Amino acid sequence: MIRIYSDTQGSGEFVIQTTCLDADSFISELAEAMDVAIRKSDDNGISALGILKNAMPIAFKLSGYKAETVQEQRTLVCGTVSPNSCEVVASAGR
Repeated sequence: MIRIYSDTQGSGEFVIQTTCLDADSFISELAEAMDVAIRKSDDNGISALGILKNAMPIAFKLSGYKAETVQEQRTLVCGTVSPNSCEVVASAGR
């Protein structure tokens, strides 16, 4: 499962949340969720930059690299705002 959250306070920040356990499933589900998020945003791909900024550290973490900005709980979340203060803009997987 991947959820992409957008900050409702207007900062333009995205938060990525996932339960994926490996990089391949994360990238596959990220592509699906990003497609939905980018189509909804209609901002010529600017949101893709914000999404990838926080998705890449999770991909690195799942690949075995150290990722200081990734908080690991039951799900992986990367971003400077809490998903609780955001709205879901896209989701993929179970």
